[in-house]
Amino acid sequence: MSTGDPVPGGLPIDASDWDGDWANNLGVDEAIATPGAAAGLDGIIDFARGRLVGLVEDARDSLVSQVRGLKELADLLLDNLPEGAEPVQRLVGSATGSIEAIADALAEKSVEELVDDGRELVRAQPAAAVGVAIAVGFLAGRMLKAARD
Repeated sequence: MSTGDPVPGGLPIDASDWDGDWANNLGVDEAIATPGAAAGLDGIIDFARGRLVGLVEDARDSLVSQVRGLKELADLLLDNLPEGAEPVQRLVGSATGSIEAIADALAEKSVEELVDDGRELVRAQPAAAVGVAIAVGFLAGRMLKAARD
């Protein structure tokens, strides 16, 4: 299979940045018999970790872009509210500030910092974390089902 060919599940494989020698690092007989085989596996794990971090960073950047778009939408709403809607203007104005702070915090943090923040949240509020996990799982399932249909 060449680089970029889809696998049976439909996901493309692009391992063009893998610089390891598959024959030397992953030979089944060699990997079982040689004490240095762990170094080959470490290389694969490092490669996979780097790819995963790259994918998460791309997702984070996309999320930041979408959150900033939400802020622009709130600003547009704020600009087009009719006279006499001061309570709504205060609420939307406060929300836009919060949205901007969330986008900035996401953009400034590394993947490792986001993972650490997630761990702290789970330790501090496990019930909320379970609720969020259920909601995310439900939404992901709905999106996957909608994509299939």
